[in-house]
Amino acid sequence: MGIGAIIVGLILFGLQALIFYFIITDIIRINACSERVNGKVKSVTEEQEKHKDSKTGKTEYSYSYKVTFEYNYNGQTYESTRNYSNHCRYSRGDDAEIKINPRKPEETWTKDELKNLLGLSLSIPLFLFFDLIYIESFF
Repeated sequence: MGIGAIIVGLILFGLQALIFYFIITDIIRINACSERVNGKVKSVTEEQEKHKDSKTGKTEYSYSYKVTFEYNYNGQTYESTRNYSNHCRYSRGDDAEIKINPRKPEETWTKDELKNLLGLSLSIPLFLFFDLIYIESFF
C-alpha cells in the first residue's frame, strides 16, 4: 500500500497543481485586462472530433471552436484568438466587447471565459473531498 499510495498521492497533487495554475493565471489575466474595447469577430473555425464508444460501438462527436477577434487600441489593430469547447455564440462579423490589458493590448479576455473559470473553480471542492478521502485512508 505504501508505494501505490505515494503514486496516487503524487498524481492527485500534480492534477490539482495544474488546475490551480490555470485558475491563478486566468485570475491574473482577468485583473490585468481592465480596459474595454469594441471588436469584431474576424473568423470562427469549428473543429469536430470523433469518439467511438468501446462498449456500444456508437460514434459520438464533440466540437470546439476557435474564434479570432480583431480590435483597435491606440490606433493599432490587434487580433486575439480564443478557444471555446462549448456552444459558440459568435459568428463572423459579430460585434464583441473585449477587455484588454492596457500594458499588453494583445492580452484579452471575454465574458464567456469567465464562465469557464467559474466552472473550473467549482472543481476545487471536489478535489478537497478526494483529498479528505485519501488522507482518511491512512488513519
